Amino acid sequence: MMRYLIRTCLGWALLAQVACVGSTPPSKFYLLEPIAATDVSVSGKPTLALAPVRIPHYLERAQIVSASGKNTYQLDELHRWAESLDDNITRVMLQDLSVLMPADVVLTNSQRARQANLTLSVTVLEFHIDPEGQARLNAQWQAGRGGGVVLSRQSSFKVAADNDDAQLRVEALNQCLTQLNREMATTLMTLTVD
Repeated sequence: MMRYLIRTCLGWALLAQVACVGSTPPSKFYLLEPIAATDVSVSGKPTLALAPVRIPHYLERAQIVSASGKNTYQLDELHRWAESLDDNITRVMLQDLSVLMPADVVLTNSQRARQANLTLSVTVLEFHIDPEGQARLNAQWQAGRGGGVVLSRQSSFKVAADNDDAQLRVEALNQCLTQLNREMATTLMTLTVD
């Protein structure tokens, strides 16, 4: 009888454990997107070489990062970047600058980079949703020519985001990146015509 009670109790305990284990919703994956391309054809374009964008270590992960308070961040396990964020930002920046500037924009590790009239390096300092629901991008960027720095800037952008909707958070972050790319293109165009 005692064995029967022990087996029955163990059976119920196992059944309760299985019932408590719910199914986790599948993760969703996101990418930043470049602005729409226009067919711009300019002969004799200068070449701009873009270095791979550097991001802080706290962003070197698949999960989308949000600040939840002062010095506190949370990782969204169900909403993730579809590729490494530094590669995604670099790709979007390359495509946006190619559309926004009358220049051939190439990566610094390509063969065409040797003929570059200007080089651009960008370091992202922060790129997340803050506790107030604002997408934030803070970046330092430098333009160089012939081994020397001709321009050094820091730019910051904020766009209202919806903390409850991951798609809207990503779109707000994307808008911040687009604003940075537009600012850099406008400034760099004055340097490429020199």
